[in-house]
Amino acid sequence: MDNTGIIEKVRQLADIKAKIAALNEDKKKLEAFFLKLGGENVADTKYKSATYVDPNSQAAVTYTEAQSLSIDAPNYLRDSLGEVFPDLFEEKKSVTISPVNKNIERMLIGIYTGGYVQMLPSEVIGQLPCDESKKAALTRKLKGITFEKDRDSLMEIGGFSQEEASDYAYLYAEAVVWQTFCRIAEMTGADKAKLLHSINLGVSVSSSTKIAVN
Repeated sequence: MDNTGIIEKVRQLADIKAKIAALNEDKKKLEAFFLKLGGENVADTKYKSATYVDPNSQAAVTYTEAQSLSIDAPNYLRDSLGEVFPDLFEEKKSVTISPVNKNIERMLIGIYTGGYVQMLPSEVIGQLPCDESKKAALTRKLKGITFEKDRDSLMEIGGFSQEEASDYAYLYAEAVVWQTFCRIAEMTGADKAKLLHSINLGVSVSSSTKIAVN
């Protein structure tokens, strides 16, 4: 290839690089727009995500909020939980301590952030304004894990409006957090007030957001 052809390739590559840089700037601005819009749309709601769809192309942008847990002061938890501590947490060689499963993680996050209600899931089901057969079906269906699934089940089985179902799904999830907490307190014989204090001292929760384009 002669010098003219090489120079043309140089120009093409430089042009592509400039276009990519410009597109990246546009991408950052658009992501910032949806981060702000999504945060506003889910604020003061039970939702952790919002999706915006182009009906013509079916392209979609999804805003999602997530929480992550870290164990900052495990000794407080050890003191409260005693012999049961190894059953609830795993201690890795790097001295990284993490919950053994998602149920424990959801409980710790819920307690730390105040996302719990001092009721049992059965009590939430019991006060639902629907007949006993629907309550029985919802007892089997609701898990307190995925808000959207529980909300949809409450709408489909209980016949509630979306707003009512959202409130009940949120309440049920908070009750599941309390139920897990009560089970651990019973297993360990720990005083509930002391255990609550230990969790608030022993863990921290950070929040993050992300934008996904489909």
